[in-house]
Amino acid sequence: MTDSAPPKRLACIPCTKAKRKCSKQTPACHRCTDKQIVCRYPAPRIAPPYDLVFSQDGAVSVVPAPSDRNPLPTPPSQIGESQELEQQQQQIHAANTELTRAVAPASADALQNPWFLSPLSWTIDHKTGPIPSQIYFSDEALTYFIGQLQVWLKQWITEGHCPFIHPQLWRIHLPENVQDAFTSLSAYHSKTPATEKMVLRIIETRVNNLVNEQNPTDVGDFGVVMLDPACHLARTQALLIYKIIRLFDGDIRARAQAEKNIDTLSLWARQLWQSAGLGVASNHKDLVNKPHPNPVDTQLRTDGSPSCTWQAWIFSESVRRTYLTATLTEAVYLTLKQGFAPCPGGIIFSCGAGLWDAPTPFTWLKHYQSNIVNSIRCVEGEHLFSHVKASDVDEFCHATMIVSYGLERFERWCNEKM
Repeated sequence: MTDSAPPKRLACIPCTKAKRKCSKQTPACHRCTDKQIVCRYPAPRIAPPYDLVFSQDGAVSVVPAPSDRNPLPTPPSQIGESQELEQQQQQIHAANTELTRAVAPASADALQNPWFLSPLSWTIDHKTGPIPSQIYFSDEALTYFIGQLQVWLKQWITEGHCPFIHPQLWRIHLPENVQDAFTSLSAYHSKTPATEKMVLRIIETRVNNLVNEQNPTDVGDFGVVMLDPACHLARTQALLIYKIIRLFDGDIRARAQAEKNIDTLSLWARQLWQSAGLGVASNHKDLVNKPHPNPVDTQLRTDGSPSCTWQAWIFSESVRRTYLTATLTEAVYLTLKQGFAPCPGGIIFSCGAGLWDAPTPFTWLKHYQSNIVNSIRCVEGEHLFSHVKASDVDEFCHATMIVSYGLERFERWCNEKM
């Protein structure tokens, strides 16, 4: 641990959330070290050695960046907070402009340049700036969302899929982390009063093994690049499943143990999002599609065919839904515990009816090209209320709308006639 902090380093995220003074040391500040929690700092932006130019028809071209550009992350001390915020807002505005075409029937070039493989689609919109505002949920919405999480987990072990785990995602390669989570969840749903404590101890051991096998020093940007997006996705989904089980089981020990890893899940979800975003950006550097020995590696790029684009969407959307489910689960639990939670910001995800449940790439493409709406930023639900019907979006979107706007507003939307 260093004796002094770099100049102008921003306070770590746990200290910012707790509104406490941060010593700003790395790899962990004094407060996080004393409380034995994961210390993480706002990630610096990584500038790729190229620029992406989007034409009006949606085509993308790569232009070499100026030779004096530094390809390494820019330290916060070199960019003023106001300037950085302005840059973030400009990027988000550009992303929203570019993605406007996603709320109408897809154009002919949708397979060549899909919105979900645009680097701009991986921005996070913080409406109030870099420090998230507080959000509140109604009691009915909290109860509904927790119930939906539990229904989704049971659906996964009985049907092989749920609204944030696609049936095709791990069809070729099933990571050990996900295998352990599946068997643990199966044991949990078949437990009896006599075996309940044993099952919870098994889950506790699986969680400890999952967390301990990761490098505890990889809490910053180094941790993002040390794993590929598929590994990030597998471990985040596994920890999320354990978290849902233990936070809402009702067992005091299980809930207390789960609380210890809330920051870890938040960290892993953040690193998952950053890793996927960097993967998409790096794929744009080389527009010539090359074969990869690992089938998962091809799922963040497309050669323009329906099958390849469908696979890219499945992986991209799995990242988006896992990230959103993880952040909403944390927010719901914190609201139950303290009455409010920090808003994690808005991300773009697919919401069009029929997309997630499509069994083939051609069925998916049919919905993708004919849907009134295909994607939405999760903080812009009012757009859905005013422009589409509830039947135009899927189950996952319904859950996010209910937890964000309440059951009453959702039911009123369902009964409205467009």
